[in-house]
Amino acid sequence: MSLKFYHIILILSVVIGGLIYVLHLFGLVTAANEVYARFVAMGVFIASAGILGIGKIKNHHFSKNDFYKNNTLIIISLILLLSSLFIYEKISYYLIGFFAFAVLLRFIYTKKFYFPPKFFYFIILYGLLMLFGTIGTRHGFHFPDKILSFFVLPLAFCCFRLSKKSLLFVCEIFVKMGIIFLAISILYWWFNFLHLHADFTNWIFGKSNYSAHMFGWLKQAKIMLSYQSNDITVLQNFPYFNAYFFVTTWSHHLHPTANALVILGGLIACFFLFFKKNVSVSKWDMMLYVAFGLFVILLQQSRIGLVGFAVTVSIAFFYYFKIKTKYFKIFLVIYILTATASLVVFNHKVENFINDDIRSTYRRIGISYIKEHFWWGCGFEQQQFVLNQQAEKIKDTLPDAVYSRINLPIQHVHNQFLGDMVQYGIWGLIALLAFLVSMAYYAIKNKSYLLQSFLCFIFCFMLIEEGEFIVMLILIMFFTAISENKNKLNKIYKN
Repeated sequence: MSLKFYHIILILSVVIGGLIYVLHLFGLVTAANEVYARFVAMGVFIASAGILGIGKIKNHHFSKNDFYKNNTLIIISLILLLSSLFIYEKISYYLIGFFAFAVLLRFIYTKKFYFPPKFFYFIILYGLLMLFGTIGTRHGFHFPDKILSFFVLPLAFCCFRLSKKSLLFVCEIFVKMGIIFLAISILYWWFNFLHLHADFTNWIFGKSNYSAHMFGWLKQAKIMLSYQSNDITVLQNFPYFNAYFFVTTWSHHLHPTANALVILGGLIACFFLFFKKNVSVSKWDMMLYVAFGLFVILLQQSRIGLVGFAVTVSIAFFYYFKIKTKYFKIFLVIYILTATASLVVFNHKVENFINDDIRSTYRRIGISYIKEHFWWGCGFEQQQFVLNQQAEKIKDTLPDAVYSRINLPIQHVHNQFLGDMVQYGIWGLIALLAFLVSMAYYAIKNKSYLLQSFLCFIFCFMLIEEGEFIVMLILIMFFTAISENKNKLNKIYKN
């Protein structure tokens, strides 16, 4: 029997995990050697990506003679862009540029422009809001690099259309790169778990941090411990790191929220391919992604990751029953009743998810500022400056036990809706809601499982976090391209 993809991943994971344990017995798994484990992990990821990509591209039968006509360059650039989401975030910025270059060549060759879905205009409108939000700030009116993707990506995806086969091909590679990323993250954690002599139960079910002297992490240790101590000597001698630093640091992804966005985006794509009976992604691939994805989210101690995982899996079951059973309406009623009962029974869990002590205090500070600057806020990327001022201004109204732990600076409100109001006033909230509502309307109208699932997750994300728009936009654009493939679109031909 020929080895399948999931066979290879499982066999290599067990073999490498066993090898790491043997090295541990010989005293070679240490914090001092962690930097080598980091480089090896990145090397394995890049090599795996190359082997997977080259193998798939050979089977896809690209035509070298019709490089532009068959969208070969666009497919390759899109694969690289999606794969880059699993590693250092800034690489995605450069690959957006490479993708835009490939699209521009295609546009010059075909001179065709496809009318975009209407919610694309709301994405551009949101980008314009951020641009005008620089007016009156300390840096003055300017065009920030961070908002370039709000214009480039919607325009780029209107200059080409890939076949359904090509889109599923790209989606498959994205899913399998996700499985490779998860497997390497688990092995990297296993290396760190052994030399830290940590307690597994406490790691999974607690909010823990660990002391370790590791190359290149001292600066980050100071940032993390600023919430606990102001003594620089203590920070230098005893650097502590949150548990999630020992899971995905090899990929230069630190925060579990950013990781959850990518992991769950891949999980949504994995379910989609399975529902479409794509032979390249089997049920065992799907089960492997589910198991590895949940385990990595638990290792990162990510609340939004767990909530997003539950939402994603619940919606997947919903669609599975819709496809497979004629008793869908009965299941739908049971589904709604169960969801409602869960919200009632676990009301305190939902409350803790949104209103923990720190976030509740951040929210009070943000609302206090919004009341004083309702029509226009502080401007683009000025949250930290004004929130710290506002916190000092109203500190007598804040809980002493919580306020003392905040230990300024406050980075943002940890709520996208409030954060946009702090920056842009009521117009920020209107623009964000217009974008989300228009996207929801499009997703429902076009029966796009991908966008519906992802939208539900990012709505939960926005309740307790902010930012990560680059990751969101790339996945939204790609999922929309799959949805648009079945529609007959009007074209503008330019001479």
